[in-house]
Formats: sequence, C-alpha cells, structure tokens
Amino acid sequence: MSRFSSLTPDQLDAEQRSLYDAILHGRRAAAPGRPSGLTAEDGSLVGPFNAYLRAPKVGTRLSDLGEALRFDTTLPKNLLELAVIVVARHWSAQFEWYAHSRMALAAGVSPDIVDAIAHRKPPAFTDPEEALVHRFAREIVENHHVSEGTYRDATDRFGEQQVFELTALVGFYGAVSAVLNTFEVQLPAGVDPLPA
Repeated sequence: MSRFSSLTPDQLDAEQRSLYDAILHGRRAAAPGRPSGLTAEDGSLVGPFNAYLRAPKVGTRLSDLGEALRFDTTLPKNLLELAVIVVARHWSAQFEWYAHSRMALAAGVSPDIVDAIAHRKPPAFTDPEEALVHRFAREIVENHHVSEGTYRDATDRFGEQQVFELTALVGFYGAVSAVLNTFEVQLPAGVDPLPA
C-alpha cells in the first residue's frame, strides 16, 4: 500500500484539479513508450503525480520541470532515458524503473543495456555517447560529483548546454525517486519489481 491514498477526481479541490488536468492532458500522455497511461481505473493519478497533488503549488512546479526536462532539452531521447534509468536503479525506485525502462527501450536503448543496469552489471556499450552518459550519471548519483576527466569528456562531446541539461535531469529524477520511495508508490498489479 502506498502511504498516500489515491485521490480520485471528485476529491480534488480547484488547485489540485488544475494540476490533475495539466498532467493528464500534457505532453506526457502521448510520450512514446508510456506504460498504460497516467491514471488508475478509478481516475487517480499514478506514479509520483498522486503525491504531487498533496501540495499542488510545489507539485505544479515539479511537474512543469519534469516536462521541460523530458521534452524541451536538446538531449537525444536515448541518452535522456538512459540517464533516468541510471538514477532509478541507483535509488531502486520501482515505479520510476517500471515507467522509464520501457521509455528507454522505445527510445532505442538496447535491451541488453537495460537488463545489465537492472541487475547492477556493467553494460557493454557500443555507442560511445551512451557509455559517456552512463558514466556521467553514475558519478553524480554515486559520488555526488563528476570527475574532471568525465566532465571534460562530456563537455567536449555534448557542449555546456547538454551537460547542464543532463546534470539537471539526474538531479530531478533523484527528487522523483525520493518522492516515490518515501511515499511507497506501488507498481501496477502484475509488474515484477527490480531485483534487490
């Protein structure tokens, strides 16, 4: 059971309803690889979004930042989703992994790479950009810092704008993971959790 009960549309005040509608009708709804929608059968939001409704002023800003990082950055989708699953695996954020591992596959990340990350094994990359993003994201989540060599390699390869976007993305999905894990957001029925 999630620590927050699901809020159905009829339980929402005007501020919550505005956020609910923005999430439900925003760009996430049509994203490739999106698993089974943004709502449960009762109309309540799934994933971190049900938690966002508890504080709609903050939830709206988190939702807007998430949309900007997913849809308004210059990062190629495979690199973006790869970074997200590195964060999800580090935190063992079950719902984040469930959602974004599918989006990573839809964006062209190899099933072997996704599986290796899920099992905490070193992925065998053939794409040097994916290898670099994986190294960069892991250094942030594991060391809370990016080494000079990795930073130099990333800025040489991607430029300052994409390195900033990548850093913000990793930080944001750390925050999402904290929400998911703190409030024990549940996986949909029948979905296997990440291995320990």
